[in-house]
Amino acid sequence: MEAYKIENYIIAADLPEDAEGMFVHELGGTLPVTKEKIDINESITRDDGRVMTIKEIINEELDNRQQWRRLGVPCETYRPFVIKRLI
Repeated sequence: MEAYKIENYIIAADLPEDAEGMFVHELGGTLPVTKEKIDINESITRDDGRVMTIKEIINEELDNRQQWRRLGVPCETYRPFVIKRLI
């Protein structure tokens, strides 16, 4: 997965089109004019105060989704998700 900045969101997705789709259909935004690919080794502060790289955040989320799958709960492992909303 990669990270994309669209307006004031950082979104993890496999493709830029997936990030745009999530932004438009799930966050209610309009089709963004620009999107910026972000280095996954960049550090950001989580809402809980932890400082992590984007790669660590993505890996943590994928691990959580795999745990649900092991329990038999249907889960789309590689579905895009919001890493952080920027202020």
